[in-house]
Amino acid sequence: MKKISMLFLSVLVLVLLTGCGTTKDVEKELICTTTESEEGLDIEQVISMTYKNDKLKRMKMEVNTKITDATVRENWEEFKKSMDKDNTEFTKEGMTLKVETNDQNYEYKTTLDIDLETVSDETLKDQGFDGLKEDDSTLESTKEEAEKDGATCVVK
Repeated sequence: MKKISMLFLSVLVLVLLTGCGTTKDVEKELICTTTESEEGLDIEQVISMTYKNDKLKRMKMEVNTKITDATVRENWEEFKKSMDKDNTEFTKEGMTLKVETNDQNYEYKTTLDIDLETVSDETLKDQGFDGLKEDDSTLESTKEEAEKDGATCVVK
């Protein structure tokens, strides 16, 4: 009887420690930032990637360009027009691109948000992200590669 009680207690402890064999979805966010200054422009890029069970599920890219040189600021309107040609705002299923400008601070900001669970392969291809859904890069491998390229990354 004592052996049966010990066996039962051992099984109970094992079940409590393992959670009855259920697996919990693990969601982590990788945020990588790069900054660059050249020819009168300060460019900050922040990419937030949400991984669920080490598979990329969402990516948000923010690029903020600020004109810092007085001579370049004289061409602010032309700069905006040029940037607008490449950055037309849109909202498609699973993907949006927003553009914000600040004429007083000479800032041009784009935000691209991609939900890989709802975006179509066609939309990804149209925007130059063909194969992103099939990419099997893990959070750690993406972090290592980004840091090799000079980004500062944190995991939350």
